[in-house]
Amino acid sequence: MNSSHFSRNLRVKYFLDKLFVYPALFVASPFILLVAVVIKLDGWINPENAGSVFYTEPRISADKLFKVIKFRTVTRKGLQWVYEKPETRSISRCYPRTQAGKFVLKWYFDEIPQLFNILRGEMSFVGPRPHIIKVYKDDIQEGCFYRKIIKAGLFGIPQACKRNLKHERIFSQVGQRRKTAIQALRTIDGIYANECMNRSIFGILIFDWVIIARFFTIFMRGNTLDEVREEY
Repeated sequence: MNSSHFSRNLRVKYFLDKLFVYPALFVASPFILLVAVVIKLDGWINPENAGSVFYTEPRISADKLFKVIKFRTVTRKGLQWVYEKPETRSISRCYPRTQAGKFVLKWYFDEIPQLFNILRGEMSFVGPRPHIIKVYKDDIQEGCFYRKIIKAGLFGIPQACKRNLKHERIFSQVGQRRKTAIQALRTIDGIYANECMNRSIFGILIFDWVIIARFFTIFMRGNTLDEVREEY
């Protein structure tokens, strides 16, 4: 596929993101309210856990700096640890966690506010995950050029196949079908980029839905996501 078709497909994909994010926010709104109440209640019961409901971290998506939005899952002490070196530290790897934070992380609710990032055009529903700035820079140095082009996603291939050998084989076979000499396009996120570059817009959308569906398969089976989630 030439670059003009690739760019056009991405524009259509991101337009549809903004179209579908409204119903997604409507469906997610009860969960957003529930988590906000849980976080506030935790702070009232345990003063050391008090603080804001939301939290932001600097990330890069399609070569643009933005603030990824998450629910706060750690204490003020934990936030201070992240704020000291935001380019190399993430709330996902931060301790001590609040009681509410343990619940939120277990069921992946901390990622729901990223729907607002999609609404603002900073992220997509599916794409490479928005790593911390240091990891992003390391990826660019290693030749992962697609990170400069494709927006970071709320969902990605790692979440769709983590700790599931059947799913890992499926995505590995997908990657093997695309012959490429570029090593970066054979990585787990690179497979997604390679598919985007070689599929029609309809093929990209179908691939996106497969990734989302496989993630929710893991979720609905009750596999606690503290075991299957990636740390970003």
